[in-house]
Amino acid sequence: METFIEEFRKFIRQKGLKYTPEREEILREILSLKDHFDVEGLHLRLKNKNSKISKASIYRTLPLLIEAGYIQEVYKQGGHSHYEVTLNKMPHLHFICIRCAKVEEVVDERLNKLIKEHEDFRGYKLLTYHLEIFGICPNCREVK
Repeated sequence: METFIEEFRKFIRQKGLKYTPEREEILREILSLKDHFDVEGLHLRLKNKNSKISKASIYRTLPLLIEAGYIQEVYKQGGHSHYEVTLNKMPHLHFICIRCAKVEEVVDERLNKLIKEHEDFRGYKLLTYHLEIFGICPNCREVK
């Protein structure tokens, strides 16, 4: 984790911005997460740890973390964005239930191979990607 924090510190300074304790606290909390998160949930987690970080600080920090390649926006639900940490994570797709909002991640090497083939063929350098598939999960289909 310390390596990622030091790299982010350098990234912030290269942009001519101040590296603040608040930005580091936000980054540390995000790097500790295992699942998707939104601003509300992140703010609540920090607040439960007696942090004084505001939602505004979180909203200002997230675009920097996206630009630095640490997180990505993966889907919008209920009018707000959800994010995930992209460091050390295999590219994957998301199945999202439109009824209960359940999200399942699927890693499939065939999909990764297909994307790599198109990346090479088209001459792109792949940074990240995500694919969202919306439908109705098995539990919600049973309820009708």
